[in-house]
Amino acid sequence: MPSTPDELRHVMLGSLFTPEVPLGPTRDILIACHVSATGKGKLHGSPECRTLRSAASVDQIDVPFGEAVERLCASCRWPLPTDSLILPLGAAVSEVDSLAIWLDRESKDEENLEAECDAAIALAAGEYPPRATESGDEEEEDDEAGRDEEWERYERARNFRSRRHERWRRLHSYLTRSNEAVAEYPFLAPWADGLQSRLATVLDEERRVFAALVQPIRLLEAAAVRVLPEPQFSTDPGFAGLGAEAEKTFRRAWYEWSQRAIWSWRRLEDQDFAVYTVVSDAFGRRRKGKPEAHAAFSRFTADWIRQAREEAGRPASTAWQLVAVKAPALVRTHHSEPERDPLTLWEAAVIATYQVAFNRKAGTTALLVPHLIAEQLLACASDDMPVLRLAPDGSALPAEVLLEQWDHAGLTLS
Repeated sequence: MPSTPDELRHVMLGSLFTPEVPLGPTRDILIACHVSATGKGKLHGSPECRTLRSAASVDQIDVPFGEAVERLCASCRWPLPTDSLILPLGAAVSEVDSLAIWLDRESKDEENLEAECDAAIALAAGEYPPRATESGDEEEEDDEAGRDEEWERYERARNFRSRRHERWRRLHSYLTRSNEAVAEYPFLAPWADGLQSRLATVLDEERRVFAALVQPIRLLEAAAVRVLPEPQFSTDPGFAGLGAEAEKTFRRAWYEWSQRAIWSWRRLEDQDFAVYTVVSDAFGRRRKGKPEAHAAFSRFTADWIRQAREEAGRPASTAWQLVAVKAPALVRTHHSEPERDPLTLWEAAVIATYQVAFNRKAGTTALLVPHLIAEQLLACASDDMPVLRLAPDGSALPAEVLLEQWDHAGLTLS
């Protein structure tokens, strides 16, 4: 149904479309423009534009969009019908043009490079400072000050990693959306190619910095947790305070711990708080038997960690496989809310860490990963993030070529 005069969108065409942008079939669409009586100068979307105030008179003329682009006023808004073909093209152009804001940024200074290095060193040891050793009374004050500094150091490192992770994912999303725009309007490809190529270089730099802050062994151990059998409940003297709730608490503790461990980039030990919370909730305000229960669950958690590490260390678990993934863009939300990331921290870290090839135009990534990680990726593939095992028959083609051969339209998720 054609739009009515009341259904108009007011768009700043002059700031969106430049002479370099291909217009395709929209170049012949007539747009109403206002111009001074001389017919020279800029074309305006409104006779009220302040640059026309000095004109003796103003005329309205219809101009083919392709001819008007070079003369469009950058400050004016043009009223366009909501079914105008210029509107969706403008949205696509905006997706591509937005790549420019991430380019030509200042190079890293020495201070930033030192911060990156220190963050990588700190996080290699864990998320938090190692536990303090006992010291004499005379050293207690100095130790406390030193511990505060260490806690601040690790907090800076975690924040640095989070910022790098978020920036890498945001850049990836910008590139993905620009690819979708070009797929819808292929005639934009020659104009978009330069911007996309430059952004891909920046994107890879961000990926490398983020990957340096993640420990691959933790990703492998997380995948090992997924294949562990659910532990069988058995009575323990430490469960006495839980009474009839002991088995229920045990199963809930395992579920909470394992789910957090599977989808995290942290050490397995850093998921202990999930178990502590489950036990504390089960006791409520009761105190009797609570310390004993926490101690018992700490022993069970340590055993789960041991089993996961044994599984990760098996020879069959460390065989490497080549898989391809197509990571989704961030999900846009309301203006007041941050964009939502469909990827878990584990998935993002795996993609950044194990990348061996990236197809910029298709937005696909080839990963060379240990067997356990490949199996977790394949088991959790979805419409949002397709995953494919590359070269299952032992093809010796380079990963770049295999990615190009990946037919997304006919993909069957493993």
